[in-house]
Amino acid sequence: MDERALRILQVVASPSRFRILNLLEKGMDHPEDLARRLELRRQSVDKQLLELYGWGFVDRSAVFPADGRPRIVYRLSDLGLTYIEKAAAISREYREEMLADYGRSLRLLEDDLGTGDLDEEAYRKRRRSLETRYDNFLRDELEG
Repeated sequence: MDERALRILQVVASPSRFRILNLLEKGMDHPEDLARRLELRRQSVDKQLLELYGWGFVDRSAVFPADGRPRIVYRLSDLGLTYIEKAAAISREYREEMLADYGRSLRLLEDDLGTGDLDEEAYRKRRRSLETRYDNFLRDELEG
């Protein structure tokens, strides 16, 4: 992975920017409204939006309400939405592969127990080790 790819991942992986992107995925919003919904300072949201704008993840435009002054609102850019959709697809695929790998490993382990190649203590130890390795994916599976 090159440095630019790593930097892009860091941009969207920031907890604040990630939460902002999730909200903007539902539609356009004003920085003040985002700050209130995320319980963040307005200045922090402005800074995060500028970073996302600079990387092309969001677009901004002015809206002109009939009863007030113009407001700058942000929305996901087309490229930002495409990136998020692709990242979600890759993440789902990775998760599915990890769960399939866990299933294969568990079946092999159970086969070894069934054939007598492992005693029960060794089986339990290896199973705990497998569950620890795949814990993040198994927890998601149980919660999902």
